[in-house]
Amino acid sequence: MAEEGVSMDDYASARLVGLVQGALAAEGIRTLAPTGDGALLPFEAKRRFLDGVAREYGLLPLLRVGSLLSAHTSDPAVSALLSAVDAHDLFQRWQRLERFTHSRHRVVIVEQGPGHLVAEHVGPSSAPPEPAEDALVLGVLSALLSLTGAGELIVTVGSDRPVTVMARGACTAPPPTEGSGRWRFAWSDVARDLRVPTVESGTDTVARTRSMLRADLARRWTLADLTNELHLPARSIQRRLTGVGGFSGLIATVRTEAAAELLMQSGHSVGVVGFACGYADQPHFTRHFKRHTAMTPAAYRSAFRPSPPAQPPSHSTHT
Repeated sequence: MAEEGVSMDDYASARLVGLVQGALAAEGIRTLAPTGDGALLPFEAKRRFLDGVAREYGLLPLLRVGSLLSAHTSDPAVSALLSAVDAHDLFQRWQRLERFTHSRHRVVIVEQGPGHLVAEHVGPSSAPPEPAEDALVLGVLSALLSLTGAGELIVTVGSDRPVTVMARGACTAPPPTEGSGRWRFAWSDVARDLRVPTVESGTDTVARTRSMLRADLARRWTLADLTNELHLPARSIQRRLTGVGGFSGLIATVRTEAAAELLMQSGHSVGVVGFACGYADQPHFTRHFKRHTAMTPAAYRSAFRPSPPAQPPSHSTHT
């Protein structure tokens, strides 16, 4: 199976190609996208498709692809990205998703500070990102930034003569082809609902902690986070979680339970399941899941996912 250990085929490519098709269709443009093995798509097939779109319609439609993300919040990977507490957390989650999808291209943070961030879209010298790939990833990241509370977002592209391609949520110009992988984001923070569930104070600490962890497993949870959310001293929390293996034991259990549920009940790739449940990368997911279930994620899905109902035999009618 390509789900574990892929190197050039990646889930993100297949998902993004699907978004491109949807964005173009919304503008009345019909395209025939390449197909792959379920959620996976060969890197070169994705690249040829995006280059063809750019030649025919320019880079602006690719930049606008992110506008469709709000309709995909039920996807566990998108949901995990949209749960970011701020813009910097969002980029950290995106970089972890790239590790899970074995992406050949990566987003590297060059500079960051309050209200701004400079990033580069890079890849191996043999196959650096092309302008079409830069525009697509930039459009998705810009949309995610807006959806996670980065208000008054302004995006410029290029290094020598930067071009403003987005201002306050609207595309203003296509990205330049020179320096298309150098991006600067500037924003003003906007208060947003972080979707931490409200749990009655009388509920026991284990249940309250479970609810918070489950609400955003992709978050880099720490004991300090729990003290802030539960309004309890760290020592008190540790004592109350002793029976479930402490903080680290409980979060490991909750992640395993959530991953097992997604593996059994969804068709999402193993990589996406691992990312959404907060694991650092594929080896980390496989190692920890096997420690708790004695099976790898792929083996667990194969063993426990319900089989589709058998189809009744068809009967031909001859006249």
